[in-house]
Amino acid sequence: MSDQNQQLPDFIARFLALEPGGVSHAGALMACMIGVLAACAWMLGGFSMMISAGIAVALMLVLTPMISPDILMKILRARPLPAPDYPVIHEMLQLLADRAGLAHLPKLFILPGKGVNAITTGTDDHTTIAVSGDALHGLSPRQMRAILAHEIAHAWHGDTRILLITDVLYRATWTVALFGLIVFIFGNFNPPGWMIVLFGAVPTISFLLQRAVIRDREFAADHGASDLLNGPEDMIDALLHIDQINRIRLGIIPYRSTQPPSLLDTHPSVGARIKALRALKPGTWQKFFENRRMPGQ
Repeated sequence: MSDQNQQLPDFIARFLALEPGGVSHAGALMACMIGVLAACAWMLGGFSMMISAGIAVALMLVLTPMISPDILMKILRARPLPAPDYPVIHEMLQLLADRAGLAHLPKLFILPGKGVNAITTGTDDHTTIAVSGDALHGLSPRQMRAILAHEIAHAWHGDTRILLITDVLYRATWTVALFGLIVFIFGNFNPPGWMIVLFGAVPTISFLLQRAVIRDREFAADHGASDLLNGPEDMIDALLHIDQINRIRLGIIPYRSTQPPSLLDTHPSVGARIKALRALKPGTWQKFFENRRMPGQ
């Protein structure tokens, strides 16, 4: 654990998904984001401003289109992963998707660039999974299967939708806070100094909560992958190997010391993820997806 994490009480580190906590706190973290936005709006304009902010967020969620996976793949310069050239990878994906009960088989793409990386985007029948070339050529079949299981878990959870909601909440909070600062500075108001400082800090607070939600979903996807693989061993092996590959391919030594502070990370540390996986008790595997299927199945 980093020095920064050591300064935080254990329950806060677990709540912010810096350390494994055994349960997901995504709902509570998103509730905190809503609370931060509501408090900011209330201080700026009372109950009517809170209602206006709520309506604005609802409209943004309805009107903000989720970026098309095809467009995102073009932006990332990713290309489809041809089934004839990689039949084993596609077979792995099919088996994992069937076991997770996905209604539609995700599309597979290959990402350019160095390092082992994988992303999942889209929803339902438009889900797309992209893996890097270093992942395809640098991982063993079991390690590759673990990565695909992790991404399948993201798709099953609907994590793309969750991250869209947190992004809208963050942007709404940033907008309200900026408007408040403009009103305080250039208007006829004379607010106390603490309120100006608070409005300046609110976007950062919302941003940190958003990052915590992302880390929480990574822990959850690791758990889901362990379920699909009948245990955490392959996922642990994949994480350790990926860390070694990225140290070399990305030319970062030491790897973690050059990363953003933990509170800003989108992923928990490799050590924290392995700790969470090793804490899974035998017999809890297969409970993650058991008797739970996507709507319509």
